[in-house]
Amino acid sequence: MRTYRLTPRMQQNLGKSLEKYHELFSGGRCSGWELEELIFKAIQSDSMAQHHAYWREGGHDDKADIEVATGGSTHYLQIKSGKINTRNNLTISGYRLGRFDGNLHLITEYLNNTPSEIISVSYEKVDDDMGRKHIYQINYIDSFYLQGISADNWKKSSKTSWVQENRFGVKFSLRSSMSWQIWWTVPVRLLVQSRKFIIR
Repeated sequence: MRTYRLTPRMQQNLGKSLEKYHELFSGGRCSGWELEELIFKAIQSDSMAQHHAYWREGGHDDKADIEVATGGSTHYLQIKSGKINTRNNLTISGYRLGRFDGNLHLITEYLNNTPSEIISVSYEKVDDDMGRKHIYQINYIDSFYLQGISADNWKKSSKTSWVQENRFGVKFSLRSSMSWQIWWTVPVRLLVQSRKFIIR
């Protein structure tokens, strides 16, 4: 099953929505929960594509924020914000896994079997001689790259953090102080990226 992609028309409409957002707000980024709705509306905007989307509005389902049925397949999409650092890595936050009571074997099994694909919309704010620029970019992450970890390979990096890295170079960080939330640091070379949306 091919990883889900927004069509060019969907991307164009998402860009227009972000422009409208920054007509109202100039201070910072469009947040993750707002991006969910904007991406859902972008998918709906391209009726020719025949992508049938279902958005779990206000939900906390860690399987999918948006489900999309197309071509006989169902894609389970998690919508995230994210930031690309100077080392060409994208850092994103994921699910809170406190329900496993710190059991690293159960947490690892869960992470290795999640079907979700991640769409991260990274953001950068730039102030230059021409004023302020808001720069967004869509980053598609295949769930295949977010698996392949071992329960025996977690290392404690602090009192509240456990880390490991898989064979693709993706770094996993579990933060027990944040209800065992998972954070991923993904090399840019593993991403499929859209053009940048530059909004002034």
